[in-house]
Amino acid sequence: MLEEDFGISLNLDMVYQMMNKLDDRAEKKANDIAYRNTLKLFKNKIDVIFFDCTTIYFESFKEDDLKENGYSKDNKFGQPQVLMALMVTKEGLPIGYKIFNGSKYEGDTLIPVLKELKTSYDLDKVIFVADAGMTKEGNLKALEKLESEGLEYIVGARIKNLPRVLTEQVLDHNNYRGNEEFKTAQFNYKGRNLIVSYSKNRAEKDSFDRQKGIERIKKKLKKSKNPEEYLSNYGNRKYLKLEGDATIVLDEDKIKANSRWDGLHGVISNCKNLTHRDILEQYTNLWEVENAFRVTKHDLKVRPVFHWKPERVRAHLIISFVAYTLVKHLEYRVKLQYVKMSPEKIRQVLLRVQTSILYSKQKNIRYALPSKSSQEAKKIYKILEVPLKTTPYILEKCSARQK
Repeated sequence: MLEEDFGISLNLDMVYQMMNKLDDRAEKKANDIAYRNTLKLFKNKIDVIFFDCTTIYFESFKEDDLKENGYSKDNKFGQPQVLMALMVTKEGLPIGYKIFNGSKYEGDTLIPVLKELKTSYDLDKVIFVADAGMTKEGNLKALEKLESEGLEYIVGARIKNLPRVLTEQVLDHNNYRGNEEFKTAQFNYKGRNLIVSYSKNRAEKDSFDRQKGIERIKKKLKKSKNPEEYLSNYGNRKYLKLEGDATIVLDEDKIKANSRWDGLHGVISNCKNLTHRDILEQYTNLWEVENAFRVTKHDLKVRPVFHWKPERVRAHLIISFVAYTLVKHLEYRVKLQYVKMSPEKIRQVLLRVQTSILYSKQKNIRYALPSKSSQEAKKIYKILEVPLKTTPYILEKCSARQK
């Protein structure tokens, strides 16, 4: 890719030798640099941290101390993986990351990461935002122990798994305040504030998504009603049941019961100075972490990983994290000083900035002829304080040996 796009050729052995130098100290340094530079952008105060995990799989089937089989978010359950925890601001700017063994339950990653963050950096009052995968009693208690140190939390709630008495209250729309488009309610869950919102738009989407899934199941049932093909309760298969003669049919009662949850979403929080809407809006910003993983996995092609030694795998992820940090800071600066542009859009704009090289045999001189640059490219170069030459210039005067 480098040679094709930029005429740069790298020796692969030298790349691997460089990766061997990326050890635990390099990982800590990458985290420190990312945190410090993000902190500078916010006048040395970060007040909200978003946390999430993803899995990164390998093109192999051999486990070791780092790569292990576990719950795969990429549905690669038969392949080893590592678990990556990432912390970002609401703008998606990185604060830090940590790698865990592939079999690690994501709910067990929150407290180790948080403790390391508190130890490594001087955090003042911070709201920590994480999804429902972190809603463990142990996690919530640990977070609450840090409340005296200025830490508050907003964590997604698995409202369908609440005690029956509480679920009936959640499903009773008489407990909500607002309008038909959007309304909220507050409940007591083990002495904590459970805030549940209802959105009409979300309800319509939930209903639409479920119906699409059911239509797919119906088409499959027309082809085969063999129970062995529907043993999993994954996805929309939960809406199926066995009838007396071992025939698979749709469970209409289960579909109706599930539809009662359309549009509902809950969070648990101990934030004292935020309204319900503010708390829910902060949780909505958690999508920036998911977007960060999308950028890392797809735009930066962090996966699949073909390295197999644990130290090379960690080196690969250090490089990926540093690349992500640079991309997000570039995107943020362009947005702040110019217009909002995606990383891919910025990449395409910069790829069009080209220079042709002409060689004069008579004078033994190489000339550089810059292509015409777009206004977008000129603006990005200016933001980065990088000179952009627009007129021809002498690249170098060649000796006889360089001809």
